[in-house]
Amino acid sequence: MYDKFVEICLMGIVVKEANTQIGIEKCISIRRIVFIEEQNIPEKLELDDSTIKCNYFLAIHNGNYVGTARYRKTKEGIKLERFAVIKKCRGIGIGNALARFILKNIKKKSNVYLHAQEPVVGFYTKLGFKLVGDRFFEADIPHVKLVKI
Repeated sequence: MYDKFVEICLMGIVVKEANTQIGIEKCISIRRIVFIEEQNIPEKLELDDSTIKCNYFLAIHNGNYVGTARYRKTKEGIKLERFAVIKKCRGIGIGNALARFILKNIKKKSNVYLHAQEPVVGFYTKLGFKLVGDRFFEADIPHVKLVKI
């Protein structure tokens, strides 16, 4: 019998929950490349994994780990965060597959929201998120809050 989080395959992209230490390390490795190396976010800000409880997800394309995301429960609801796709694999549906997989499996149990960097707001609005509030900064990068409608 399959767990609901085992995996899906969409357009050659496999998304699965990373529920082992090795899987979580793969997620962190992708985030290190995208956020710390590419976007120059300080490691201390990005790598908060030892201080929070969350569910991790991995996207695999052509046998390579190329994307990750996670969600966690907060006082406001369920926060989707840390969406990261390796640069050479952007634009082929990896982020879309990750987001759809997570949204399908959390089944909107409560308020679902995220903080998006401004350049990717359009990506999230296409997935049914709505902009709320004003621009703010996280790690010196402009962000906005979006909620799932």
